[in-house]
Amino acid sequence: ETEVIAAALDEETGTWAVTVRSADGTEDVLTARAVISAVGSLNRPKMPDIDGIDDFEGPSFHSIRWDHSADITGKRFALVGAGASGFQIAPTIADRVAHLDVFQRTAQWMFPNPNYHEKVPEGQKWAIRHLPFFGRWFRFLQFWPGSGGDLSASRIDPDYDDSSGLAVSERNMATRGFFEGWIREQMGDDEELLAKVIPDYPATGKRTLQDNGSWLRCLTRDNVELHRTGIERIEADGVRTVDGVLHEADVICYATGFQHNRFLWPMEIRGRGGKLLSEHWGEEPTAYLGITIPEFPNLFCMYGPGTNLAHGGSLIFHSECQITYIMGCLHALLTGDHTTMEPRKDVHDEYEARRSAEIGQMVWSHWSIRHTHFKNPNGEIFTLSPWPIHTYQQWTKAPDLDDYVLT
Repeated sequence: ETEVIAAALDEETGTWAVTVRSADGTEDVLTARAVISAVGSLNRPKMPDIDGIDDFEGPSFHSIRWDHSADITGKRFALVGAGASGFQIAPTIADRVAHLDVFQRTAQWMFPNPNYHEKVPEGQKWAIRHLPFFGRWFRFLQFWPGSGGDLSASRIDPDYDDSSGLAVSERNMATRGFFEGWIREQMGDDEELLAKVIPDYPATGKRTLQDNGSWLRCLTRDNVELHRTGIERIEADGVRTVDGVLHEADVICYATGFQHNRFLWPMEIRGRGGKLLSEHWGEEPTAYLGITIPEFPNLFCMYGPGTNLAHGGSLIFHSECQITYIMGCLHALLTGDHTTMEPRKDVHDEYEARRSAEIGQMVWSHWSIRHTHFKNPNGEIFTLSPWPIHTYQQWTKAPDLDDYVLT
């Protein structure tokens, strides 16, 4: 229950002064030779820019800050947002509320996973503990199938006619057909609802969700209504959409995502010359391997810029690659009798140029995908890694000290 609110580099000593604040509001300053940011990326709520949010008279909250004191049983519940969070929330509350209005800006692609809510079988747990090499094999299966190759399924084919905005390659169109077929199989002949739930952008172009049928079944309930009409404003007793209809509500939950592009925010981090990291990054946060930043020595990032995954790989394994690399950096500092290390600017810039060029060829950058937390306000992506995990693992096994300035 202690929050880091600031960190400032002391260039004379090569240490960081880290300001922390405890739950009772007391502040203290810690001195650190190195700082590792492991605050995550999808952790700070993003409220929608809708007029009248403060006018609502009932309980309202962001999904990450659920108000457990609010009794939703038998109430009219408005769920604003149906991305990854709303997608999981709606099926779990639909049978408790009197009526559920789901307001969704963009339909989501999903792939069928019959085991989505299943517990890990006891036999599998036993095998991981006792069978030689089974644990390693199971671990391998967690990250390789989704991102083990060259990610060709996610690559834009420059010779493919994508003027419809529905696919980026023949293979991507086939994936679209598979996903759409499964959705139609679940929904039956309800063409009005199908028109709302089938996306109008390439498959896998946004965060692809998993479903065992719970989300789609939820939408067919008599007490659930999916709205794709835009919201005009929030009023004292509900949500008014742009068509003038007031959807009365007792409770509102904003499942509207996170400040994905604002890395290490709202911490105030100052590096060499007092440079403020948030201003240095602006709308274009970058880091060498997503981990280290020029002019911010001995500052290391977990889940930093360009390290989120949209290609099905394991973020857990990816984070292990990052901490392995960071521990290698700390080892080099301590055993080499160095005070600071920071990446050379030319090394950082060359890496970012390669990452940017590669991500620009992938489905997530496609012109047809407008509303996505992967992109900054300018439509550029500084959040995602375009590399297969095994490639990133090779780069992060140990730091190459030639990439760094050491003092």
